[in-house]
Amino acid sequence: MKRVFLRAHFCWLFFGLPTICFSQRFIKTADSIRKIRTIPGMAYAIFTSDCILDWGVSGRRKMGSNDSIRMKDRWNIGTNTAAFTSYIAGSLVERGKIKWTTRLIEVFPELKKKIPLAYQGSTLVSLLSHQANVPLYAQIDEWSKTPSLPGNDTVTRRKAFITYILTPKSPADTMASRKRKGFSVAGYVIATAMLEKVSGKSWEKMVDEYINRPLGISIKFGWPNKTDTAAPWGHGDIGGYFHAEGPDTWVGFNPILNPALNINISLRDYVKFMQENLRGLLGKRAHLNPQIFKLLHFGVLDNALGWNNGSLENYSFSFHEGISLLFNCRAEIIKEKNIGVLVLANSSDNDARAGVLNLTRILEQYGLNR
Repeated sequence: MKRVFLRAHFCWLFFGLPTICFSQRFIKTADSIRKIRTIPGMAYAIFTSDCILDWGVSGRRKMGSNDSIRMKDRWNIGTNTAAFTSYIAGSLVERGKIKWTTRLIEVFPELKKKIPLAYQGSTLVSLLSHQANVPLYAQIDEWSKTPSLPGNDTVTRRKAFITYILTPKSPADTMASRKRKGFSVAGYVIATAMLEKVSGKSWEKMVDEYINRPLGISIKFGWPNKTDTAAPWGHGDIGGYFHAEGPDTWVGFNPILNPALNINISLRDYVKFMQENLRGLLGKRAHLNPQIFKLLHFGVLDNALGWNNGSLENYSFSFHEGISLLFNCRAEIIKEKNIGVLVLANSSDNDARAGVLNLTRILEQYGLNR
């Protein structure tokens, strides 16, 4: 079966052009894991703040086809989108548009009589770190029940979502939602509505202004094959059997949820975004000041802003598994070792999650032992 593998070692002067030398260190390992775990396609990279040590792609864009994954291909990164939204928040804080401690009710005083007092004091930082105790809104059946919210654009509808999600249907429902812990899709939509209000711009436009253009990358939204049928198709155990989902799949998200879980991006561009974060954490030249990166990655124990954090063999590291309905990915930064790891798969089932983690652990060990 025809397969195309690319593997390269890129080093570049800051924001300059890369020099290229070829490496075959991990491509065979990645392909072996992919086959054992029956994952249609995978991509990986291990890098420093200014150098790609090794990267590659393996497998197929669509199960059952001979169309090989390419380095330029785009991947949906699911909840890893949160890191990009938090980065935008940091950009607005640095520009004085908002503070981390700004409360929801300060941005939307008109909601004072519409939402419970317990939610009115939710701050930007508490919403982005899942500490605000707002409902999680993290299940597909919740997304499918979202009513048609008023408004002619996503900005207006995201604001309407605040009232929808925070207006208690009963005291029992509210108390139950506050006890649930985990990744809060609702928290990110609410925080985004705050950012849109203070900036006067949609989140989609801010992605372009604060990330795409400064970093020289291309972020899009939704499933990659929605706008390009030659792009990788997502796969999952949908409807009781594992299969590829086409461009017109019913599996999807209301666009108002995009800031929490619906970016798609190429391997190269995702690495560039992570290198920006790694440079910032190391106090090197970046587009935001080092204190913002420290807050994004380590400002809150366990769940920071778009990143989880912990220790790995006595080193601090930040990470996030991008949960998606049709894709899977894992991004990690080991700050003290100046190492980043990224693994992507075009499948969301348990085998794909395990395969992504398997390869991540191998790349981690290489990075720790350098």
